[in-house]
Amino acid sequence: MSDETEKSNQMDQELVNLALQGDERAFEKLVDKYKKRVYYLAYRMTRDHDSADELAQESFVKAYRALGSFKAGYNFYTWIYRICVNLSINFLKRERHTISAELLREMDLLPEGSSELDQLERMIASEQAGIVRRAIETLPPEQKSAFILKTYENMSYEQMAEVMECSIGTVMSRLFRARQKLRRALKAAETESDGFDDRM
Repeated sequence: MSDETEKSNQMDQELVNLALQGDERAFEKLVDKYKKRVYYLAYRMTRDHDSADELAQESFVKAYRALGSFKAGYNFYTWIYRICVNLSINFLKRERHTISAELLREMDLLPEGSSELDQLERMIASEQAGIVRRAIETLPPEQKSAFILKTYENMSYEQMAEVMECSIGTVMSRLFRARQKLRRALKAAETESDGFDDRM
């Protein structure tokens, strides 16, 4: 953990302590610090601005109500992400969210300078972005959240396990299955494209 990250975690803990003592402004500072990241996480899960906004707000409301259960020394950033992921998964299961027009628009969400992206993930920023995005939408919620946290949030397996409340082995298994399904979708799309070219 870098000194900057450790300092940020300490500041978060101080704000949590102040909020528990009744300082509403302290919790507002935590909201201001993480609201954009939580919103974008919810948006990547749902692909819907209104739903993402509601889920982000609900995440902070739930966090505020459960603040007394926040453990000293725990990472607030990881905690609020876990709340948002769980709410988003429940939303997807409840709504059986389908592909929207917004999903088909070009997006550039890959973290800059990431060294862990394989060929499949690099395609998200290429001409095959639409195919990959549509394939992501078909993933089961747990696999989808694993793929998003690793690819877009660039989280470590340890962080993902904390957010998803499961073992590192389960995280790796979900990520592996998600990538397998996306590769199959890409291969099927390429085969279909080759067949079309042959008919030309």
